[in-house]
Amino acid sequence: MRTITTNCYQLQRSRGANGYLIRAGEHTAVVDPGMDGAFDSLLGELRDAGPIIGPVTDILLTHYDADHAQVALRLQRELGATVWLGAADAAILRRDVPPPTRFRRVLFRLMPTRLPDSVSELDGERDLFEGVKTFPIPGHTPGQIAFQFGDVMFTGDAVRVHRDGRIERFYAALNSDNPLAARTTAALQELIDGGTVGWVCPGHNPPARVGTQP
Repeated sequence: MRTITTNCYQLQRSRGANGYLIRAGEHTAVVDPGMDGAFDSLLGELRDAGPIIGPVTDILLTHYDADHAQVALRLQRELGATVWLGAADAAILRRDVPPPTRFRRVLFRLMPTRLPDSVSELDGERDLFEGVKTFPIPGHTPGQIAFQFGDVMFTGDAVRVHRDGRIERFYAALNSDNPLAARTTAALQELIDGGTVGWVCPGHNPPARVGTQP
């Protein structure tokens, strides 16, 4: 794992999207652990990290896409961790409702993700546990959630992040609702401009310092 800031790391052996690891009080959480194909190597990385950050207690999923969430079920069964996911995305994984666009329905068939055995569903802003807050950031998917740890924000595929700290809306063709995604991008920019976010850790760009922090 690679250190981003205090008690916050980027995983090196997850596959699909960027995976992260945080130590928050008595909780050790994996953010977006990725795809099934990396299960063995990812599990080894988490166990190697155990002496530093402790055993994994929580799995935080920003959204339901396979490249972020496919391995969550296997990790939950292996580690006994609590899985957190936005309620609207959990409904898609339960097959209660289909993905909202034709492209996303095809993608879901080609790259399926199974719902973990038990999921703690999120809807709205809340303090999740010591040091971690949640914010709805819909648009890429209906139930996408950002997790904030200190001044670090994990945004999944809500935005693309440039090395100079600029953010922009994620790729339009991949979003469920582009007007909503644009509003989410603007809301995240307001948080950055307000000084409460110093790092953005996205799904597919390197983590970057943002705002005016040194």
